[in-house]
Amino acid sequence: MDTHAQHQANLLDGLEAVSRFGWLTRDQITRILWPGSSTAATREKLGQRLLGKAQEKGLLLRWVIDGGGSAYVLRPAGVGYLKSFRPTVPAKSGLDFRLGNVRHRSLANNIILQRMLEGGRVWTEYEILTRRTPQIEIAGKIPDGAVFDLPGSLSGGMDWIEVEAHARKRRDFEALCEFIRGPLEIACRPGGYQIAEGEYLGTLGLYFADDHLGALLTHRLLQVAHAEDWPDTLRDSIELYWAQQTPGSRWDGLKQVGTLLYLPESWATKKLSALESSLT
Repeated sequence: MDTHAQHQANLLDGLEAVSRFGWLTRDQITRILWPGSSTAATREKLGQRLLGKAQEKGLLLRWVIDGGGSAYVLRPAGVGYLKSFRPTVPAKSGLDFRLGNVRHRSLANNIILQRMLEGGRVWTEYEILTRRTPQIEIAGKIPDGAVFDLPGSLSGGMDWIEVEAHARKRRDFEALCEFIRGPLEIACRPGGYQIAEGEYLGTLGLYFADDHLGALLTHRLLQVAHAEDWPDTLRDSIELYWAQQTPGSRWDGLKQVGTLLYLPESWATKKLSALESSLT
């Protein structure tokens, strides 16, 4: 592929990625386009050039986000441009998209992006909300993302992603428990829980922005698990991850730290305040 064709392919890949996620930071876009061997400095330079040209053509809009940095959304002209070269891509403009909680959304985007780069097939929350995937609202919840066919995964189904960037409110916690004791418990039985044609629920992945949030939510879940005698298979299907990113939303890695059956010792022994302990 010659240089011009490669630049064009990179531009289209970037536009398609932004359309799938709703909005992405420059760092996230460059990780998609130039993963692996490219250094951060090289990706930064290439990203500046590509995004600058996309803005000059009126394909992307740059928004300043809380905490510093920028987010890019697809303009209607970007949708038309993408569809002219890739007519089968269900592209959608992000001009009417609300950034929402930037910390939560940036973390969710980074997690799904990481799973995509690891070889998984993914549905972003934005794709789910805009009905570009089968409807997967379960027990009144939709995931922060969904991952399928991740190499090395033993779940054999869809990994339901829940991101914990802030302490979970009581109503949302109760909805999470309803999801666990209902669909997820069924998914642990023979026959499983079908989400869509050919797609079955596998595991629940809880991704935490820091240790304290992990200890808090697992403490609350364990109170319910012990009171209701959740089986070990159910508790083991709830996977715990530490998702690390800098205050500027730059990705710093992902690490599985255990399951609700096998907690990390630091979380199991962490002392919580009286208020936090009484949240359930």
